[in-house]
Amino acid sequence: MMNIIGNSLKSLICALAALSFSAPLQADSLKSAATPDARITMFEQSVRSLKDRKDPNAQRWSIEDRMKAYNVPGTSIAIIQNGKIIHAKGYGLQSNNASTPVDRQTVFSAGSVSKVVNAALILRLVQEGILNLDQDVNSYLKSWKVPDGEYTRSKKVTLRHLLSHTSGFSQHGFPDFKPGEKLPTSIQTLNGIGPAKHRAVKLMFEPGQKMDYSGGGITVAQLVVEDVMGQHYNEVAKKYLFEPLGMKRSTFVNPLPETHGNIARSHNKKGKARALPRGYESMPEMAASGLWTSAEDMALFVQAVLINETFLSPEMRGEMLSRAPLSWHGMGPRLNGAEETLVFHHGGANDNYKSWIEGHPAHGNGIVILTNGEAGRELGYEIRIAAGEAFGWSISFPEDFSTPKFDTPK
Repeated sequence: MMNIIGNSLKSLICALAALSFSAPLQADSLKSAATPDARITMFEQSVRSLKDRKDPNAQRWSIEDRMKAYNVPGTSIAIIQNGKIIHAKGYGLQSNNASTPVDRQTVFSAGSVSKVVNAALILRLVQEGILNLDQDVNSYLKSWKVPDGEYTRSKKVTLRHLLSHTSGFSQHGFPDFKPGEKLPTSIQTLNGIGPAKHRAVKLMFEPGQKMDYSGGGITVAQLVVEDVMGQHYNEVAKKYLFEPLGMKRSTFVNPLPETHGNIARSHNKKGKARALPRGYESMPEMAASGLWTSAEDMALFVQAVLINETFLSPEMRGEMLSRAPLSWHGMGPRLNGAEETLVFHHGGANDNYKSWIEGHPAHGNGIVILTNGEAGRELGYEIRIAAGEAFGWSISFPEDFSTPKFDTPK
């Protein structure tokens, strides 16, 4: 999995800077779509292509039309409005090689959205008094240790560093694994030993010095959970996250068993099925990119972050939704704006699956977009823009999602 959502957003913002993304639909159109059902219909039928965004009179397309344009066979979308899940629905097919439709419970690979779910799991364990965000992770780790060296003399790596991508660890993302390929353990992943497909994860600078997005660091956080709890990571996630929120379709198990059922298969930019014969890849780095989930389940998760103070206490929610020093991230999600304009978000980009989650805490609004095509990112951008217009969101995409600038050592 190579997560390049941040760079893609930056490029999109630059390319479309002259366009008006915050402009609402015509007043008479919004008035005629005053009911939730009417707004959902407007959303589904009023998607504009990115290249036509400059033209207020540009042709509107259905979601299915734009899926065809991008050769994305299936997508599943959920909308949260005023704290309520008002829409969760699948569009298109699980595979271009079959006629099974996508629905709201179809599971997709979520890519780096996994990192936000991992952060919530760790915050739950902090809430239970099991973990501490500011303790040296070596005090928790048993099966592997952060090596002592020049970068850890003054500061030790903590969970706060790992979850905010300020730990100093290398390895931005990880390659996916095809059916039949051997999968590495977490230790092999960290040590860069086969069947892992990358070099060893190592510290590159002193913890807290700056932000450098690191799937390697998130894998260290995963190992903390497993070593402390003495259980497989997915079992801990089930107990502290999936079951409390009713996320019945979600799992970190890789390879995903075919018996899980209702699985969206992967496709390249031409819409051709990939990872055959099974039809989907494996992501053994569970916390970094291994989540399989549905739009309905992820809507429950986003809703919980927005309004559920039992799931995350106000203190833990504050940790998640407050930027760490010198980082774009809180404990997990990327953050933009403040107070009325605060938005948490994250994208996912495994080889042939693209995903997006977003929430507006001051308004109780949010969206989940899951796709099973390599070109799903651009499709997702168009869907997100259409949702903002149809539901009257004040937070504009992509302008309100800019990468922040920090004065950090090079």
